[in-house]
Amino acid sequence: MISRLIYILCACLTLLVACQEPAPQVPYNKIPKEDPTESLIEMNKEFAAIEDSLIRAYVDSLNIPFTTSKSGLRYYITSQGEGDTISASDEVTFRYSVKMLDGGTCDKLTNVVKTEDLDHCELERGFREALLLLKQSGSGVFVMPSFLAYGVIGVPKCIPSWTPIECTITVIEVKKR
Repeated sequence: MISRLIYILCACLTLLVACQEPAPQVPYNKIPKEDPTESLIEMNKEFAAIEDSLIRAYVDSLNIPFTTSKSGLRYYITSQGEGDTISASDEVTFRYSVKMLDGGTCDKLTNVVKTEDLDHCELERGFREALLLLKQSGSGVFVMPSFLAYGVIGVPKCIPSWTPIECTITVIEVKKR
């Protein structure tokens, strides 16, 4: 008797569920999707504007007549050096030191000597651009926005991600190719 009652109850529930209209089916390619591109572009523009104002304030506080390149690199050549300006195909040995705009430094980025073949190197874009402004034994002070410096990765345990930097570079040797 109880099993017959359970059977009738299950049958009634099945009929009730089966009588409901199913939700309309929407093809996958018709489902509206939120495109984050516009909001990411807007956020990036806002971040770049904030970073640029921080860099501008920092550069103004140094009271040095910096020049700004099209990419946003600020530079002041302290010593012209001699010979031709470095070209993208040269091998360059240079010394550099990096500090953050708040004055923070990192030992592994102080008085670093490096040799790079500018044609085939993985040097940060700001460093490469800075070297192309110099000559043999030339030097300069460069303020780089984060996207020209260490960007989103930073330098682990040294420079946080998205940090603009000040860098002094001195060219030691240039080998023309």
